[in-house]
Amino acid sequence: MTAPAARRLRTLALTALLAVLAAAVLTGRAVADGERHLRASDEAFHQGDVRAAVEHARRAAIAYAPGAPHVERAYARLYACARGAEASREPELARLAWSAVRSAALETRHVVVADEAALRLANESLARLAAAEADDPRAAAAAALAELERDDSPRPGWVVALGVGFLAALAGLAWVAVRGITPEGRFDWRRGRLGLALALLGAACWAVAVLRA
Repeated sequence: MTAPAARRLRTLALTALLAVLAAAVLTGRAVADGERHLRASDEAFHQGDVRAAVEHARRAAIAYAPGAPHVERAYARLYACARGAEASREPELARLAWSAVRSAALETRHVVVADEAALRLANESLARLAAAEADDPRAAAAAALAELERDDSPRPGWVVALGVGFLAALAGLAWVAVRGITPEGRFDWRRGRLGLALALLGAACWAVAVLRA
């Protein structure tokens, strides 16, 4: 292996290591924040401050990390608050809790919703509460549910295209920097044209995805 190739390999390995470390730090922070808010929710709940318990549980659910136990416990707390409020005939508090479930599900979505079942349950519950005092409950529930389920978020395909475009542009620029620039600081068209084409294609894909998403 030549010296330049070895340097590039070491650079790639270091970049991958830094990416893994960054992901670990972000995951650890999410778990720590989630557990902190869940403890605050527990404390507020035991003191009878249901609104504060709901807010802290919502923040715990938003501090999402795949497989983190605090997320499931946060949703369980929100469900308990919502169902307890409905059983106690406190519709305003029930709406607050179900809205927190819906907010947490939507705010943690990326390409897909992390907890589709929670979002569906929240939408159905909010629609039911909205229709409780209507003259035509069935029609009111259907209208409310249609409004809640309307999806104005970016379409998943274009979100993926956005990411692919960004990565392609980044890879192309890296190619140009590593192979297309000579030690004298000149651009070598023969060695750098592929990277330049990839960067331009990625930028175009990113721009179109931003407009269409």
